[in-house]
Amino acid sequence: MSRILEKLADQHEQRIIDVLYRLENDVINEITRATKGNLVSQRLAIQLQPRLRAIIERTFLNEADLLINDDYNKIAKETLDTFGKMPIPAKFKNLTDVDLATINALKTQSFSGFEDIAERFLKVINDEVYQSTIAGRPFNDMVSNIKSHINGVYKSSNTSEINELVDFVNENKFDSAKKAQVEEAVRKLHTQYASDRAGNNLRRYASQIAHDSVMQFHGQFTVAKAKASGLNHFTYTGTLVRDSRPFCVDMLNKTLTEEQIRKMWNNRSWAGKSTGDPFIVRGGYRCRHTWIPTDPSWGEETVDEVPDEPVVEEAPPPPVVDQTDIFTPISREGVTEQTIQILSSSEATKRLNKVFSDASKDDRYLNKNIGHYRGSNVNNFGKVSGTKLGDRELSMINAMMPEAEELCKKFNVPMIRGIKGSKNERSFLANMGDGTMGIQLRFAQNGAKRIGDKPLDAKTLNKFEDQKLKLEDEYVKLSAKKYEIYEELGVSDAWDWRTLGSGTFSETGKFTRQNYNELNYKLSILERQSRSIKSEINDINKKINNKLIAPVSNWKRGDTIVARPWSAKSFENDNVEQFRATFYHEMGHHIHQQYKIKDIRTSPVSGTEPAWTQVNRPLEDRLNKVRGIKDHSPSQYGTTNTREWFVENFSLYYRGKEELVAPEFLKILQEIKDDKIP
Repeated sequence: MSRILEKLADQHEQRIIDVLYRLENDVINEITRATKGNLVSQRLAIQLQPRLRAIIERTFLNEADLLINDDYNKIAKETLDTFGKMPIPAKFKNLTDVDLATINALKTQSFSGFEDIAERFLKVINDEVYQSTIAGRPFNDMVSNIKSHINGVYKSSNTSEINELVDFVNENKFDSAKKAQVEEAVRKLHTQYASDRAGNNLRRYASQIAHDSVMQFHGQFTVAKAKASGLNHFTYTGTLVRDSRPFCVDMLNKTLTEEQIRKMWNNRSWAGKSTGDPFIVRGGYRCRHTWIPTDPSWGEETVDEVPDEPVVEEAPPPPVVDQTDIFTPISREGVTEQTIQILSSSEATKRLNKVFSDASKDDRYLNKNIGHYRGSNVNNFGKVSGTKLGDRELSMINAMMPEAEELCKKFNVPMIRGIKGSKNERSFLANMGDGTMGIQLRFAQNGAKRIGDKPLDAKTLNKFEDQKLKLEDEYVKLSAKKYEIYEELGVSDAWDWRTLGSGTFSETGKFTRQNYNELNYKLSILERQSRSIKSEINDINKKINNKLIAPVSNWKRGDTIVARPWSAKSFENDNVEQFRATFYHEMGHHIHQQYKIKDIRTSPVSGTEPAWTQVNRPLEDRLNKVRGIKDHSPSQYGTTNTREWFVENFSLYYRGKEELVAPEFLKILQEIKDDKIP
């Protein structure tokens, strides 16, 4: 790819990132202006929808339109200039002719991609506003969620350190000299702050489309010109970067026929391969390469053989005899939503404390009197601690202890030695350090909420749904009556109504104290009725609450990685299994933190324990050598760093979803089995 294309692709991505901050501010300002910073009413939520659409059109879509109309002509010119430098015979002269009809058609197609994601996220934002009214969500929480939907982990914040990190990433994202610092800033944003729970956000899709639209427009225009000229040979051109796909490395500067290219495309898979036409999507998302038409008769190119598929993409076959049992997933039979035995919290705690107390005596733990990980406290070793978990949550965790023990045995590491409950709903769902697993209370409650409940049959479920719809209709009618009263005295919501009540009234007319009190009495009756209906709706919701912790994904290897779910939880379809996915994720952290660790002090003082920096962790050293995690991670969260990549694959593999894991993960398991990680 030429430097012009590289520069345009990076510039477009940066401009889209900039406009998304303007969009975030405009959306929040409009909602704040309309609501005065209070809970949003259902009526106002509906009224806001056309205003939010107008904001997205005048910011995001307007910028996309400017990008396409200002710069895509430059891409076409760059293509034609490239053709003009080739030794093209006269019969191919039309290859360098300007084709406005094709250019305009491709521009329209490119713009439709921006329109699609704008429409998608307009619905997401509208739903967030409307659902906040139903759920009674605090205004600040709704604002934070909307920001996450737009800019994800890069959303604006009231915390100065977060803003400094975000600014550093945005300012230096395309500076290769600061790549390591940028990656560290991104890692810190994901691991230390709360917004990484957003997962899918407009920024992630929009910035990728901004980059890929440049490359795909170039690819489409180039192929269209080649076909019009009767050319069917193409050379794969561009530049290599540190994490270029093996496919792109092998194909660079190769010249193949269209038939060879399409045959290879249909019969080969690789990490990061996108669905679509090989001449348009090339190596995959964010690919910086392109197929340039040529002809061997011009004397510059010869037709190459299609290179063999890279060995790096091949998964090693599992061993015939696996004496270590490391390649065998964990059996989860008998530990399901319907079969987990609910113990009293005291009995479950007693059983867990016995497991953890025994584990804390294991000499393989190098630190028994000091903590190595942030937030770790030796007082949490050997027991259940922290925020109190309920009987269902503790029973679920207790039922999974044999699975945890089996995982630890596979890798010859000590059993975990503690569970710590937490009310922290901003920073994590679960975490791991020093053999103690932190678990967020709400997350555990969601995982265990249907334990022991019989699934509702279709008839009963439909009955509850019908009751809920009728109640919601009544609730909306009551809300409309309240707004009629508000409008009678010229106010728009409950806040203005209360403000009016504390003011001065006239002696005559409709603004008298007597009239206000009479209307206020009618409002109080409507409020009581609304609360009663809301309570009935909440009761029904509890009975039919089938909402999962995370949305279910059907993504599989070979699908576009843009469609990957946020985390491995999404490959399960009930809450206990989604909790287990995270439980195994954290067990994966325990494995890489404890596998073959060594005290590397040369002259340790007797009776002292090594600090965190004085411990060698060989598995983590091996993980630091993994490359291209963005292309072969099974989830978006797994692209955070190589440790998160490892544990997301770990969680999937040991829950029997081997077909989803990255080939490199299987190689690491083989190295562990063969004792090749020192």
